[in-house]
Parts: sequence; C-alpha cells; structure tokens
Amino acid sequence: MFVDREEELSHLKELYSSENPELAVVYGRRRVGKTALVLESIRDRDDAVYHQAVETTRTDQIESFVQDAAYEYPQIENLQKDWETVLDHLIKKDAVVVLDEFPYLVDSTKSLPSKIQRLWDHETENSSATVVLTGSSVGMMYEVAVGGGAPLYGRLSKTPNGKIELGELRVPDASKFYPEYDPEERVLAYSVFGGVPHYLQTVDSSRSLAENVTRAILSPQSGLHDEPETVLRMELDEVNRYFAILKTIARGKRGRNDISQSTGIDSGDLSYYFNRLEDLGIVRSDVPVTADPKASKTTRYKLNDQFFRFWFRFVYGHQSKYSQYGQGAYSNLIEPELPDFASDAFEDICNEAVPELYPSLNLVRRPGGWWRQGREVDVVGLTDDDVLLVGEVKFTGQPMGYDILSQLREDADEVARSAGRDSHRYEYALFSRSGFSRSVHEEADREGNITLFTIDDVLSALS
Repeated sequence: MFVDREEELSHLKELYSSENPELAVVYGRRRVGKTALVLESIRDRDDAVYHQAVETTRTDQIESFVQDAAYEYPQIENLQKDWETVLDHLIKKDAVVVLDEFPYLVDSTKSLPSKIQRLWDHETENSSATVVLTGSSVGMMYEVAVGGGAPLYGRLSKTPNGKIELGELRVPDASKFYPEYDPEERVLAYSVFGGVPHYLQTVDSSRSLAENVTRAILSPQSGLHDEPETVLRMELDEVNRYFAILKTIARGKRGRNDISQSTGIDSGDLSYYFNRLEDLGIVRSDVPVTADPKASKTTRYKLNDQFFRFWFRFVYGHQSKYSQYGQGAYSNLIEPELPDFASDAFEDICNEAVPELYPSLNLVRRPGGWWRQGREVDVVGLTDDDVLLVGEVKFTGQPMGYDILSQLREDADEVARSAGRDSHRYEYALFSRSGFSRSVHEEADREGNITLFTIDDVLSALS
C-alpha cells in the first residue's frame, strides 16, 4: 500500500518532465519508504532505469547496473563497463536513472560522486536526463551530495526541490493502515507502531491492537521482534552504549545528567552518541518552546521513533518476562501501562494540530512544550501579537478536572515571563482522552478563551 508522499511524488515527476538535466537526492532513515517512493514515481515509464545497490564488489555492482539498464536500453551492454561510460550513455539518452542505496556504490567506488560531478558539469548541456540518488546512510548522503563540501553540492535541482528528506508518516496517514480502529485506538496504535511504513504494514486492521502487538512484535518469530537491534547493529558501532542510552530515554529519563548517571557514560561523551542517533532520526533534542535552541541549557532528549520507544520501554531486556506470561504477556505487562505511555505521542499529536485548530493565530514557530524548575506545560503556541496559547494534554481514563485548568492558569504567567511577554492575553486549550468534568465545561462556557478538544477533534483537524 502506497500512502501519502504526494508532495515528494509530485517533485520527482516534475523533475522527470523537465527539459533540463535534473539531479536529486532522496534520503532518510531505513524503512521509511524511500524505495517505495522512487518506484511509485517511475511506475509505467519506459525511459527509467532503476537499480538497487547492494554490498558487493566494484565489478559486480557495475555488471548488475548494466543488466538493469539493458531492459530499457539494450545497447548499453556493448559499452565499456565503467560508471562514467554507462552513465554518460544514459544521460545522452535523456533517461531517468535511479540509484537506490547509493552509499553502497560509493563504498566500493569512492570516486563515483566525483565522476557524476564531472558528467554533470561537462556532459549534460543538451540533456534532459534525471538522476536520482537515494540513501539510508544520512551521514554519507551529506558527505557526497547534501553538505557544503560534498562533490555534488550545488548540482542538485533547485525547482522543484531536488533534496528530499523523507520522514515518518504523520498520524492521519499512518491511520490508513488501521482504518477500522476508532480515534482512541488510532492514537494507541500510533504510539506503538509510529509512522514508519515498514512497521505499519505489519498491522492487520481486522485484529485488535493486543493481537497485532502480540503477533507482530512480542512473538520471537515476528519480523519486528528484533527490528531495532538489527537496525542499530547495521548502522552503529559500540551498540551496547546506544542501547543503554535509548533504554534510559524510553523509560522517562531525558536530561543529560540523568542519562549519564543511568548509563555510566560521562556527560561530556554523550554528545557523540546523541549526534549519531539524531542523524539516524531515532532521537531528537527538545528545548522549551520559549527558549533559544542554540543557547538553552535545558535540553531534553526524546525518542523520535515511536516504535523504537515502545520496543525499548516494553521489549528490550524483558524477554524472560514474556516467556513467563506467554499469551497473557500483553494484558499483564503492556496494557496497564499503555495509556500512560501513549500520552507522550498524544501530546505531540496535539501540538501538531494546533495550527489547524487555531487557524487565526499568527504562530511564529511550531507549538511545543515548556518546562522550568519542575513546572511543565504540554502545549505552548507563540504568536507575533499579544496572544499566548497554553494547553494541557491528558490521556487518562478519567475526565480532566478543574485542578488541571487552575494549574495551567498559574503556569501561564511563568510561560509569558520566559517568553518576554509584558502585554498578552491567553488562549487555553485542553485536550483529553476521556472528556472533561462538569466544572471545566461550565468554566469554558463562561469564559471565551477556553476550548475543549477530544481525540476526535484533534485527529479530524489533522485530516
């Protein structure tokens, strides 16, 4: 099932139809759907060469590429088998050439990016060819194409965008993989499987979430049972240290000092590991939305990949427990904690929905959380006028009570001060899985600046 990616697909197809030579890169973490995107983009074209590289010898790689290219351009088999010759031939034929997992080719032919650079600078004047390079090694793609010192830097197409970083699917698109789930179940499923298409494809919408988690993740024979470990071992050295860091973050310790104490890794050494995990799209750093990201000393770290977060919270290190509980593992070990676990994902979803829920607000940056000295506000939206949006998110089984609104009002003044707001008026946004108490409803009816949102409201806004 090919879901979403309309904008990226449009960019690629526009490049293919251009009368000028076009060069593009599609990059992003493993499993995010790069191959599906490029294959969809060349579907039914008779001028496209698609080659998926693998780790092998230099000679075998060029031989395999020629075999793939010969389906549409059979005369290529008569040429000298080196990259400059065969690519030059295809460029002069105005072909669309997709080199999937380009870093594997570079591993065996270090000069390949420079060869493409030379061809692009000297052999494309009368061509309308398009070359698309994809890669899961984000660092490598920066080195050869995206970064300032890369051989192909400055050659990528400008209009439309020739640099496509593919991220995870947003919750409305992820929900298309389980269309029979109700809004609450969709949030819970998203908190487990996240937005990576490869993981979402394991979900059977006709089964309950419990059945899907048991079948697709907890079973030792399932494809996702060891997925995070497999991905990390493919990408990283010293995996035990990364495992320790990710386990610590997944279990709620997000500050640098807390992570250092829990893992035994010196605080000064953590930056190296954080940088690698951020490059892979697995971890992100957060600062209060009112702070300067470059100057803030209150950085917290969060697992950006929901499935990795679930795996490190509930699966990693717990194999013996699951063996002990057998078929009752989900109901005994996961289900009681899942709403609390899902609250973090729901908070992200609510922040994402704010621009749609408040279209009249002139937001100056993406809404996010705020925290200081033990105080925390889940949703903060800064505007370019005197309005400050503050909100709380609850994914509990109980209606949100008046005490939450009262505390939010107290914290709002502190948020305003940290944002440097002398003159302001507040908008209060309350998001709840289980509705609101009567007193909250009465206060919202009485005041004009309190809005109550259900899960359905939030998901509908994003859709």
